[in-house]
Formats: sequence, C-alpha cells, structure tokens
Amino acid sequence: MTKTIAPILLFILFLLLAFTAAAGDETVTLTGEVVDLHCYTTRGAHGEEHAGCSNACLARNVPAGLLVDGQLYLLLNEKPTVVNEKVAGLAGKTVKATGKVVERNGLKALMLESVAQ
Repeated sequence: MTKTIAPILLFILFLLLAFTAAAGDETVTLTGEVVDLHCYTTRGAHGEEHAGCSNACLARNVPAGLLVDGQLYLLLNEKPTVVNEKVAGLAGKTVKATGKVVERNGLKALMLESVAQ
C-alpha cells in the first residue's frame, strides 16, 4: 500500500511546489507607506511625523519596507542591491509599488520594479 501512496504524495508535492512558484511570478501593485526597517521594527515608528528620520535612515542604506494594511514587506531589487535609490524621499508617504511578491518562512518581500506616489 505504501508503494502506491508514495508516488501520489510526490505528485501532490510537485503540484504544490509548481503552484507556489507560479504564484510568485505574478506582478502586483501594492499601496502602502515606505518605512525604514530599523525604526519601524524596533519602535513601530512610521508616518509623516517620522518621515525625516526614516528618509535619513534610508539614505544610510538601512533596508526599506512597505507597510500595507499592517503587513510589512521587505523591498528588494531583482539583483542583490538596496532599493533605497528607488524610494529616496518617499518615507512616510503613501505610494504604489509594483513588483513580484515572494515569501520565505513567513517573511514577505516585494521584488520592486517601480514605485510612484
């Protein structure tokens, strides 16, 4: 019996992995606030009142994030470089960010293609 179940389970696993990979290929547009990850994660600091500090942090290459309805997304480029040039001056503002959502072990990220106010 286990000899017939194993191939079925492998097939189901293959389908799940294929579906997950395909889901990450879809381009989406998210609307949210640009934040610096240090201040937001350590103190919950964000919004217009924190924009000056957050923009200064982003200028020092502190990683950037996008806060969407209470869900935080790490902002990434396709290549392993910081996205801070793309979001310079936008901290504390609501933007539309376009890219592909990826997730690993609960961490959500947006592979940023473009951002606009």
